[in-house]
Amino acid sequence: MVITACRSKKETITQIPVEVKAPIWVTNRPNNGFKYVGIGFSDKSRGDSYLIEAKKNALYDLSSEIKVDISSNSVLYTVQNNNNFNENFNSLIKLSNSDNIEGYTLVDSYENEKQYWVYYQLDKQEYANQKARKKQQIITKASNLIVASFIDEKNKDFSSSLKKRIQAFGLLTPYLTEEINFEPEQTQGLKNVFDLTNLIQQQLQSIHAVPQKTIQVLKPYQASYSPLIYNFEINNKTPLQNFPLIVSSEDDKITVSERTTTNANGELQVKVNSVEPLNQYVSFSLNPDINTLMGTDSVGRAGVILLKQFIQTSALKVQANVTNITIHVSSIEKNFGKNTGMNTLATFIQQKFNGAEVQLVDKPEEADYIIESIADTQEDISSDILNTNYSIKLAALLINLQLKSKASSTVIYKAQVNDVYGYANNLEKAGLNAYSSPKLNSKLAEALFFLKRKILVY
Repeated sequence: MVITACRSKKETITQIPVEVKAPIWVTNRPNNGFKYVGIGFSDKSRGDSYLIEAKKNALYDLSSEIKVDISSNSVLYTVQNNNNFNENFNSLIKLSNSDNIEGYTLVDSYENEKQYWVYYQLDKQEYANQKARKKQQIITKASNLIVASFIDEKNKDFSSSLKKRIQAFGLLTPYLTEEINFEPEQTQGLKNVFDLTNLIQQQLQSIHAVPQKTIQVLKPYQASYSPLIYNFEINNKTPLQNFPLIVSSEDDKITVSERTTTNANGELQVKVNSVEPLNQYVSFSLNPDINTLMGTDSVGRAGVILLKQFIQTSALKVQANVTNITIHVSSIEKNFGKNTGMNTLATFIQQKFNGAEVQLVDKPEEADYIIESIADTQEDISSDILNTNYSIKLAALLINLQLKSKASSTVIYKAQVNDVYGYANNLEKAGLNAYSSPKLNSKLAEALFFLKRKILVY
């Protein structure tokens, strides 16, 4: 009898995985005189994005192989002594190249458990031809924008004209290491990028503030401020329409909103947020806000960063006068209808308003605000009872306070001070004693506190 044994169908044979050997290009970079090489890798721990990351790194590596030669007739050559700028510019060129490279081919890829590698190459002659075609297309686009900018300028549209010129410069930024020439007969005499940057600078320098007939006045510690209005125009006396500017105060005791824009009449509002006492003239600096002008135009905004290396414009200056708040105190003090000849209340009020932000004036016509105090005494209802029982008379002092704006002649605040009394054996003395009552100062100070908040907000 022959007995045979067989394997169970469920039994599996374990296979040992064979590790793929890394290609030589992973450890030894290829050197090809006719090809640009780009090799990049990414850790798989990055998740699903590792394929995209490896490709991005390879293309950046490929663009780094492309040598950037600075032509002696290029715009960049004029600032090549600025090492920091050169470094930033070259980085920008590489990033721009990696975003715009076409015609590259995938040679090979490799991966292990932890990393993914990719190898691209680009034919050098094909790249040169591609770049020449693209450069000419860009120059043509820039030229068209320049032509359109002169049309805007003729139509007195300053903002649109400047925006198109900056857009043209932005288009040309990838080629600032090279010589760039326009057809002068098409671009109204502009021959190259130097002429374009000079034109942009001249246009910005044509902005000026219209001289003020009267200097606008600011007062310290106000709850709110009316905007300061200034007018701007360009050299040919045309209003500077719808143009953004950045405002800054040259004194840290005045704060303003940073961004503002002229209107269709060339008027600009400087919004003042706070003012501390200065009692002197102050200046505001205004600079063209080119970033806001370009809006969401990514090409133009990128060009602004580089453009600022080539143009210089002086800040525009406007002025305001910070003066103290002027207050006139008018006080009438009576005792049972007769003038006392005293100045007790006026002195107390003036002391409460004495400070660096306030100037007290003698003439009401010189004041911003007028504080009126009218005081008089009268016999209190309890006086008869006190007189019967104790032979003492009781006088009550009433003070009516009023705050007026001199400019508008309107009453801003009213208050009455009462519950102040004087005692004596006759009414006249009782009334005079009420003016020296200890309670008077506290009651009057309370009313003046609320009155003062109508004038000053700390």
